[in-house]
Amino acid sequence: MEISKCVVLVFLLSGCTVSNHNLNNGPNALGGGFSDNKLQKGLYSIVAKTNFAPWSDHKAAHKIFNRRATQLCGTAGFTAIELVEREFEHIPRDLPPKYIISQVNGYVICKSSNLTIKEAEKLIQASYAVSL
Repeated sequence: MEISKCVVLVFLLSGCTVSNHNLNNGPNALGGGFSDNKLQKGLYSIVAKTNFAPWSDHKAAHKIFNRRATQLCGTAGFTAIELVEREFEHIPRDLPPKYIISQVNGYVICKSSNLTIKEAEKLIQASYAVSL
């Protein structure tokens, strides 16, 4: 009985850890990770998701988002715009605990690109028109 409790505890705690899984390479069984899309040199859209947990954790989703933005933009830094927080159940169920994935979507402008926020917003709007 004690072993099964330990296994359940390890499973729950592993769902709380921050994922560095690139979702462009396929889904993560725990739900977390990031995906990104290059709109133009120095302008990226990023989706960052936490692994599932029994609570919302947008702080962890922001951490994943910022880590990926730093990887894409390097040491020059970035400006994040149009950030949206969401959450959803990884496995919908009626009984507790819920398996919640927290998500942050947004765009980053790399400082090295010299794009202004206005220019980036126009490029983002243009990308919406292309995707429709």
